[in-house]
Amino acid sequence: MSLAASAVRPIVRVPIRSEVRRMLLEGMLRGDPAPGSSINESELSALLGVSRTPLREALLSLVGEGFLRATPGKGFFVLPLSVKEAEEIYPILAALESLALRSSPPPSAIEIRRLVELNQKLAAERDNWATALNADESWHEALLSRCGNERLRETIRALKYHAQRYESAYMRHSGTLIQSVAQHRAILRALRGGDIEAAARLLEANWKISQEFLLPWLRDQAAAPPPVRRKRSRRP
Repeated sequence: MSLAASAVRPIVRVPIRSEVRRMLLEGMLRGDPAPGSSINESELSALLGVSRTPLREALLSLVGEGFLRATPGKGFFVLPLSVKEAEEIYPILAALESLALRSSPPPSAIEIRRLVELNQKLAAERDNWATALNADESWHEALLSRCGNERLRETIRALKYHAQRYESAYMRHSGTLIQSVAQHRAILRALRGGDIEAAARLLEANWKISQEFLLPWLRDQAAAPPPVRRKRSRRP
């Protein structure tokens, strides 16, 4: 059989450790395993159907990225949420996303229409925090898709995984969505008017408002007493 060169594409094989890392990260963003909990390697290995070697490699990768902690003799633990980390993450994302928008060419009418559609999808997902969080992420990704600085965009993506851990926990526990729909509309109005600078300032404010919702809840969580563990009664 003969295939035209233009029809042949290389088969991309994703290393097992990369796929395991992706699944673990997606689970942590959903709160499973929960912040502060330990990782049972044997159980996880059986659940994912992989050997301990790629699992260990994936776990060590997540340690390096700041999602897990490795304790000698005790194993791996999901890092707890902290007020300090949230206070650091959100201003950085506000600065980096606004920089990316300022570095982007003006969006076309088609691109603005796409952003409007994504924002409408976000507005329709008020009762589903997980879908709403994905819709909000898609909106921001589309907004910055024309930024030519790929290293800047990659830095934003990496840091946003950490922010998503906080936002999903907030939405899961409070039952409240951090609604950005109105803020997105204001950004779109500025873009339609050709005012990139105003849109960038509004985008920066979008992150600061999210932080204002999140930090009081985080401080309350930090101040709350730990749950009391009941001792098991011994059988006579």
